[in-house]
Amino acid sequence: MAEDWTIEGDYIEACNCDVACQCIWLEPPDDDVCTASLAWHIRDGQYGDVDLSDLSVGMLISTDEGVMFGPETKWDVVLFVDEDADDQQRAAVEDIYLGRAGGIWAAVADTHVRSADVATAPIDFERDGTAVSVAVGDVVSMDASQLVGFNEEVGTISPFPLSNDHEINTGKSSTASVSYDDAFSWDVSGGNSYLGDFELTNA
Repeated sequence: MAEDWTIEGDYIEACNCDVACQCIWLEPPDDDVCTASLAWHIRDGQYGDVDLSDLSVGMLISTDEGVMFGPETKWDVVLFVDEDADDQQRAAVEDIYLGRAGGIWAAVADTHVRSADVATAPIDFERDGTAVSVAVGDVVSMDASQLVGFNEEVGTISPFPLSNDHEINTGKSSTASVSYDDAFSWDVSGGNSYLGDFELTNA
């Protein structure tokens, strides 16, 4: 039986859409496919008795053509677990992000995930106010800043599925490159990014 879990902290994603990705509104993405890199820094987290605080997680997603969250659209995924995680923490991260422990990732896994690789890597996650920089080994590089609009306010998007409050800040990447293998290799620098605080749970 899966443990209860809660994680919260800092989040970033960078994808191939030029501006706020249409998957939020259940529309096809730019180029009709989604290629995205995502990363989380867990400031505070618990999986049963396992402390996940101060670990980072990375993910790559490459989808079939069509609406990303359409029930027929399949995803290929790579999950990167922080090399600083011990065996219990690694198992907990895999249970959460591969959908074995309930919550949003269970719905994603059941409906969309066709294949999922898991790798361990050093993950350097830095947040400085409205900017986030992430390096996952020599595979993923992301730098992005939140976008400021009218009234000098940072833009937000809702409903965003990967946080309990369903809201995230809009942003733009300056660097968003991936080089893992032939299926996960792209440079979408200068495109859409979402970044900010997140909280997820299976409760």
